[in-house]
Amino acid sequence: MTATLNARRDDVPEELVPSVDSLTDTLRAVAARETTPQDRGAVTESARALASTLSVIVDDGTPGERRDQLAGLVKQVTAALKAGQGPDVPAEDRSRLFMVSTRTTSALDMIADTETPQKMREQLATIVEDLNYAMEQTNGGAETGRTGVPVSASIGYLVGSAPPQSSTGSNTAGQQESDSENQRELLNRSERTGREMRRASDPDSSQEERSAARREMRKQTARMKDEQRKAAAAQEPTNAPLGEAAEDCANAIFNIVSERRLSNGLKDLTPQSWDSVGVKDFWKATAEKKSMLDIRAFLRNDQNTHAPFLVADLITGLADVVRVDELNTDIGGSSAAHCKQSAQYLEDEHGVVAGDWGDSDDSE
Repeated sequence: MTATLNARRDDVPEELVPSVDSLTDTLRAVAARETTPQDRGAVTESARALASTLSVIVDDGTPGERRDQLAGLVKQVTAALKAGQGPDVPAEDRSRLFMVSTRTTSALDMIADTETPQKMREQLATIVEDLNYAMEQTNGGAETGRTGVPVSASIGYLVGSAPPQSSTGSNTAGQQESDSENQRELLNRSERTGREMRRASDPDSSQEERSAARREMRKQTARMKDEQRKAAAAQEPTNAPLGEAAEDCANAIFNIVSERRLSNGLKDLTPQSWDSVGVKDFWKATAEKKSMLDIRAFLRNDQNTHAPFLVADLITGLADVVRVDELNTDIGGSSAAHCKQSAQYLEDEHGVVAGDWGDSDDSE
């Protein structure tokens, strides 16, 4: 990625050269041995999306207004990533900031796409900018950093949304209109939440103004989560193979849930050799076969290792760590749907109950 960015550096507008340099520096910093693979992967994924956006910016066919919009977003995201590298940023806050950055950069292609409706593009751009500003100002910590997780989950719903599978008659039109309405409401609530996050983290605001913004942010977050639950309930069921669904589910949870929660929740499943050292980072699940996942972990002695886990054991263990409401509001999108699909399969085929993931009513 550093080579790709160095090549882009010669072509980008002069105002973006410092951002490209900052992103390159961040990539070099996370190459350090002590960096968790999860953090390194998140920064690399963000850099890949930003490099793609830089290509759009330098394209002569890109309208000037859109070029300026994308340039502003590149500056904001790279500034947030740089803030995450601060020496005083706690590891958990840094990981959260990097993860949120990955989710926000996933929206850049949609913002750049000429087929994206103008209003949606503007709202997505505002959410990305406000969210990264708040994460930059707080280094991913405090209340605004924690709120950034469900706000960024909304991006997963919006970017990953697809038209319903075709059927016949007026029901299709009605379903499409319902989906569009859900999407509009989720966009509106997410935009309002991001705006309050920005106000709450603005260093130029008074303490009273920031306190008022935090109170409003909490109200908007609750309303946004209601819209995420509706979006989750309206999602088409997935039909991926069990191993594929469980892999996506586990990786999404590894990205978001703190290692402390995961280590405690999965302690009865991890190999004894891992327990004796301690897990620093669960970072990758790979489907080996229908009933087994290979789990890669980064131990506290900075050793990379892996071990096989039964899908049934892992999914039930993860369901004990993450309730279905968190799936809908913090994980979101197809990954949450894959978690619930995995749980439903285990219950239907093997009578294994995975927490509340198999419940039909996602609103509880």
